[in-house]
Amino acid sequence: MSIDVLIMAGGSGTRLWPRSRATRPKQFLPLLSEKTMLQETVDRVRPLVPPERIYIVTGAEYAGLAAEQVPDIPRRNIIAEPSGQGTAPAIGLAALYMRRANPNGIMAVLSADHLIRNDAAFRRALQAAATAADQGFLVTLGITPSFPNTGYGYIQRGDELTRSQGLEIYHVARFAEKPDLATAQRYLAEGGYYWNAGIFIWRTETILAAIDRFLPHLYRQLIRIEGAIGTPEESSVIEQAWAGVQNTTIDYGVMERADKVAVVPVDIGWSDVGDWHTLTALMSEDESANVIIGPHVTVDTSGSLIYSDSGRIIATIGLEHFLVVDTHDAVLIAPRSRAQDVKKIVDQLRREGRSDVL
Repeated sequence: MSIDVLIMAGGSGTRLWPRSRATRPKQFLPLLSEKTMLQETVDRVRPLVPPERIYIVTGAEYAGLAAEQVPDIPRRNIIAEPSGQGTAPAIGLAALYMRRANPNGIMAVLSADHLIRNDAAFRRALQAAATAADQGFLVTLGITPSFPNTGYGYIQRGDELTRSQGLEIYHVARFAEKPDLATAQRYLAEGGYYWNAGIFIWRTETILAAIDRFLPHLYRQLIRIEGAIGTPEESSVIEQAWAGVQNTTIDYGVMERADKVAVVPVDIGWSDVGDWHTLTALMSEDESANVIIGPHVTVDTSGSLIYSDSGRIIATIGLEHFLVVDTHDAVLIAPRSRAQDVKKIVDQLRREGRSDVL
């Protein structure tokens, strides 16, 4: 069975400010290698899917950047949203184009800002998930948890459904919101719980039918758009329809409400690279457990990220578990434990109208 791939490349990556900016958010940056995260995501599926069956959905302001970074993806496969309204509208919009090209296709939905260490195991998981998707299931990959993370939602597995590619596939018993520490610890002790990575596999027809059932207002807007695809009015109709689209995630809008949902548990070396603390943990450390990029001088500094792309030397004394990020026009200094709060800085700058540093 053939798989078509949709890569979601929206989002602003605010928790990686000041490196990630509104004009070039994290998915378009080379954070962990010489390639950008979008390029790495496309490369990950190339052995499974030819370029003409890879689609990218992103903000209208990033469509040109996406085309520049992955020039072999057909330009018609880069789908531009007028504005970010959550994953449900983005997936629904892309599904219209993908259904036109392959009415009976299976659609794998990935994010452009995920790190996956074991690409081969990931591709095998997609193929296994496609087996259940072909039976009409909405399928998600569940990441085997390595510690009681409170920053992710969880998926509890139910009865075994089938096996494919050497992997077990289960019915989903329930989706759980981000837990407190005690609850996360209980999940790991009980077993059968997985991190929700937001990676989905389903028939294109199945997800559109689910949107029709659970998000009928969104579906009506999508049908308006579908009638205009390929006409001179396509762009204007999308703009008009998008004005009536509500911000909704596919998890809340569809997955948590559907009854025919399956999970494929996997251990693929996954991370969402959500903030500076997570990114630091993925990089090579020196003998003092520091991650240092750019010119630096350190004295009695340990467990810290020292990052500079400004050309200035960063000098630190006595820092423990800190973030120091220096770009050409901004400097971030914070404890690594407060990495999630970088978004608060961005929110404050936005309230102050500081678009020059956003």
